[in-house]
Order: sequence, then C-alpha cells, then structure tokens
Amino acid sequence: MPPDSSITPNPQARPCATLALRPGWLASGLGVGARTGLHAELTAYSIVFWGHDALPAQDMVAWQQEKARLMAEMSLAGQKGAYGKLGALSSGLTRAFDDHIELSLRAGAGTHVRTEEVQALANGLAEETSCRVLAWSVCRNHVHVIAELTEEKGVDELVCSWKALAPSMNWEDAYHTEALKAREAAARVDALISELGDDAAAAVDAEADGADSGNGFRHITVLLHETVDMLKAGPGKFIVDCTLGGGGHTELLLEQGATVWGIDRDADARRAAMLRLARFGSRFKVLAGNFQDVESILSQQGVSRVDGLLADLGVSSHQLDTASRGFSFREDGPLDMRMDTRAALSARNLVNEAPEEEIANILWQFGEERASRAIARAMVKARAQAPITTTAQLARIVESVLPRKGRQHPGTRTFQALRIAVNGELDALDALLDSSVRLLGQGGRMAVITFHSLEDRRVKQFFDLRSRPEIDRPEWPAPRPNPDYCFRPLSRKPVTAGEEELSTNPRSRSAKLRGVEKII
Repeated sequence: MPPDSSITPNPQARPCATLALRPGWLASGLGVGARTGLHAELTAYSIVFWGHDALPAQDMVAWQQEKARLMAEMSLAGQKGAYGKLGALSSGLTRAFDDHIELSLRAGAGTHVRTEEVQALANGLAEETSCRVLAWSVCRNHVHVIAELTEEKGVDELVCSWKALAPSMNWEDAYHTEALKAREAAARVDALISELGDDAAAAVDAEADGADSGNGFRHITVLLHETVDMLKAGPGKFIVDCTLGGGGHTELLLEQGATVWGIDRDADARRAAMLRLARFGSRFKVLAGNFQDVESILSQQGVSRVDGLLADLGVSSHQLDTASRGFSFREDGPLDMRMDTRAALSARNLVNEAPEEEIANILWQFGEERASRAIARAMVKARAQAPITTTAQLARIVESVLPRKGRQHPGTRTFQALRIAVNGELDALDALLDSSVRLLGQGGRMAVITFHSLEDRRVKQFFDLRSRPEIDRPEWPAPRPNPDYCFRPLSRKPVTAGEEELSTNPRSRSAKLRGVEKII
C-alpha cells in the first residue's frame, strides 16, 4: 500500500513548496517556476545566471576559455560573411555551456537562494514588463528565463535587475544567453520546466478545464465511466494508472475517493497531469517511467500490492495532434514517434538505417500491412536519394505504393507499425500483464483499453488463459487444474464506446475495454 497520506509532509524538506503560489506556478524541492502562457513571436532568448560557488572552478575556467575561443572565431567569420560557419560556431557555444555548466548547475552545489528571496525573484519575474517573459524557473542555485526582448532593456540590464531581487546571493558576474527562433522556444520552455523535476506540484484554478491542463496538453479520455466503474474505485482503494496521459481516468478515480499513482514516460503528460490534479494533494502522485517496469517502479516506493491497475494503451490525442512529436501523417512534422523523447531510437533512425528486410518485417508484424515489402523497398529507394526526415515525406512514400482508397489513409498501418517498434509497445504490454498477477491483491481489478487487434489479442488471450479453472488438451484423458488460474472476467465481451461517445470522439471507435478481478 502507499505511504499514509494523513502524514503531513515536512515543509523544510521542500522549502519551495511553502511559497504562496499563483495559478499555473509549479513548485518542487528543486525550485519554483512557471509558464506564462505567452508564445514566441520573433526571436526569444534563453538566459541563465547562477551563484558564484555553484560550479567547480575548473568547469568555469574551461567554459570561459572555450567561450572566448568560439567568440573570437565567430567575430572573424562574421567579418568574412561566412554565415554557415557562424551558425555552426553558435551551436558550438551552446554545446560548451551544456557540457561545462548546465549539468554542474543541476547538481545543485553551492549556496541556494533563500526561500524569501525565491519568492521575491518569482514575483519579479512574473511581473516583469521590460520584456515578454515566456517561462522562468528559480532552481536552487541558478535562475533560468526564456524571454523576448523589447526596446526597453538589454540582457545585461535585465540580469542585473533580477540579481538585485536576491541580494544575499553572491552571483557570478558571467551569465549565459542563447538566441532561439520562435519555433525553438516552445521546446526550450518544456526543457526549462522539466528542470523542476517530476515531483513538482502545481497551484491551479479550481475551475480549470478538465480536458486541458493549462500548458497546452489536451487529451480526450475514452470509455471514462465504463473504465472507472470496472475498477470499483472508492475511499481506501489504491489504484495505479499505468498510462497517466492527461489524467482523465485518474481524475474521476480520485473524485470517487481512491488514492491514485500515475506512471508515464512522456514528460508532457506528466506535467499536464500535475497541473490538472494538484488539488487532490497527497492522494495523487506522478511517477516517471515505462509501465513495463511497473513492479520495480512501485518497489522503489515501498509498494508491492495494489487494488487496481489501469492501462489505456496507444498514443494520446495530444501526441497525435502535436506535429512536432512526429506521430501523425495529418500534419507535417519531424519523423520522431518517441513517447519518451530522451530515448535513443526514433522513427527517423529506423526508416533511414534499418535493412529493407527488417523494415518489411516490422510493417507486417506490427501493422499487419500486406504491402509491407513494397513499402519497405520504396523507403530504401527514397532514402538513397535523401534522408527521410518528416512525416509528410514518409506518407508520400507510402502513397506511392498504396494510392488512397476509402476513408483510411494508406499510411495508417505503416505509422502504427513504426510507432510500436520505436516504443517497444507490445513487449511492454506483455511485461505489464505478467506483473498484474503479482501486484494485484485478492479482489483487485485490472482494466485495459486497447486500440488495435495486436494489443487486444494479447490482452484477451492473457486474461482468458488465467480465467479458466481447468485446461484440457486432446492427448489428455481428462481436463486438469489450471496452474495459472487466478482471474475472473468482468465482462463477457469487450466494452466499446456508445453512440454518444462516438459522436463526440470518433477516435473512440476502435477502443475495446477488457477487465478482470483477482480471485486467488
């Protein structure tokens, strides 16, 4: 079971959590920060400044030397009009900061900003009018701001005014600034907020829209009431949502009195759920990870038994609708498809580097695509001319083999197959199902929502095998007790969306809900 939620947390262990936060602010043991809701229109700047003792002296010296060398080369390249080289050197300047400074800052060494001065800095950044602040964080020993400049103040003057808000800090004279194109700024805002860690909690308006977290993450929950009813949520129940997403199912489970921990490998989803569900306090907790590791994730928290497990498989509405995540052919975007953006393998790697036979096998096994070999051959031919880097490129390649017919886009099965392969979805599902037998206590329930036949077949077979008291084979004289018997099915057939839900959310048409109760 989870730790006792009635125990009041020690505010000294999380000093920033004691701040009088405003709606939309995030706080954790690492610091406090916020998205302002503004978006870059032109060029934005990432600005970082830190305490004098926050870094080992050798890191500071190495960075300053590398910075001086690169700045000298940039000056020379600018004089010669070598703009291509200028861009490469600018990128090198950013890498030098990342290598020598950023990682050391995250270690949190040196003097930390006092709690009362954190509040002063937070207020000052939130109320800044001399520039357009897009996001900011005060994170232990350093401050990070992303802003668009105006005519009023330059970076030097802004940084000096912000440092003055925490006069007891011995600030380093140097600071780092990096110009960001408008399209790059959104990704940097996400990275800035992630500095606060996955344990961040939020202050939110009680009237916040349940479908939108307030940070742009929007997901339409499928089979909401059917799923929650199946899990029999209530006070005293401890349920783990293995695919937290935007937190729609979790929200209703919490409203019915359960304690819910949510697991997700997508940082966008975790931050969205924090904002949306912070009002439930200690009954709600977010954990970063892949649901295939649910046993080890819970074990690290001291938990070995749960009353309920929920898995809403597949890709979220937010991931599909966000072109930059590269999941969909509906809008052009980078060919990515990683649910965890820190993972090494992307769809771009796969389609440009895998052998033709491997690509064909992936399309056949994970997409049940009959034209798998022809599509794989077309990919290999196309990448020989130029790398396949966008979703639109890949969609056009598939359409060259399979012209459009009917309502379904010809790339649907190909995109599904690549996504499953990139994220190891079926192996993760198998691991989760195996874990359910050990994690669920007697009377515990599991609910799984699938969206395609490969997932549903696995879930159906796993539940069915463990719901039979006896098993039989042709060569046996009589049925024998089933050693794996431990479940009772909660519905004779899979639960599907009704007409009302289908009319408001067409994506729910392929959803199937299956559930079991642990009886042994």
